[in-house]
Amino acid sequence: MRKLNKHVFWVFALVSVAMFAWAIIAGWNAPDSARIANNTALAQKFDANGVAVNTEDDQPVPVESAEEGIQALGIVFANQLEEGILTLDAIKAEKEKVVATREKLIPEYEKKVSDNREAALEAQTTIEELKAKKSLTGSEKRALAAAEKVQADFKALNDTLNQHKENVNIMEENIAASIKANEDAKADGEYMVGLATAIHWNLMWLYFLMVFAICYIIMSSIWNTLRSGAAMKAALGVAVIVVIVVGAAYFIAAGNGWDQGLTLKDAAGYDLGIGTDPATRTVFGEFEYMIADTGILVTYITFAGAALATIFSAIRDIYKS
Repeated sequence: MRKLNKHVFWVFALVSVAMFAWAIIAGWNAPDSARIANNTALAQKFDANGVAVNTEDDQPVPVESAEEGIQALGIVFANQLEEGILTLDAIKAEKEKVVATREKLIPEYEKKVSDNREAALEAQTTIEELKAKKSLTGSEKRALAAAEKVQADFKALNDTLNQHKENVNIMEENIAASIKANEDAKADGEYMVGLATAIHWNLMWLYFLMVFAICYIIMSSIWNTLRSGAAMKAALGVAVIVVIVVGAAYFIAAGNGWDQGLTLKDAAGYDLGIGTDPATRTVFGEFEYMIADTGILVTYITFAGAALATIFSAIRDIYKS
């Protein structure tokens, strides 16, 4: 039996260390709180345009999977950045715009510039010749105005062509920055999901250890009790005390009005329960309140009893000494 206990202890110790190490590694890789502050990406759904999804009564619709949480996190991160970062759908549209500008608009304006270059050069010559004269006739003034308009139109074509080329460069830089921002946000989301998973299974392991320890203590106590008459009497005394404490707590809780419609409210002002949608959420009733109230009172009584026992023991030791 002693060898079995030793083996069980080492198995539990090694698993506990591994679980704790997993949580530390996941937490080390996860983004710090400053990077994920003020967003609800892991809790609330967002559509493809980055708009939060709410119910008809303006309650947040929670995500249904880790994948949705990661996607929502990426959208929120992208939308929160104030540097023109695009969502995944907007990146696709921006790429199509770049292709259309490069393959259609720019060639069109390059052709217009090429077609009008000779006329613009002739207009420049005309302008220089007419401006060199001290005085102009009416027809020459009209010719000068026409030549200047040709020059202005040619300049406008050139400016538009250069603007389209500059826009392509800007859009390509924005697309590259947006892709990186979304990739970083997705990575942050995966790290957060990994951390949440590690914490979840560490909690499950902790619950298992607590249940195992309690069951082991109870089984050991029963085994020792069955082997000793004095221990059996002591166990019966403890059982009586437990029944009295729980019974007293239950009767006190029963007088707090839970059976008369008394309820507690959550932060949103709804009756305390589970869920966000008032139409489908599970609201706590008399049974849940009675169990919770009884458990709290038992805890108070236990703490009070332990404190009194400690004080009594200390006083008794003083008098004995």
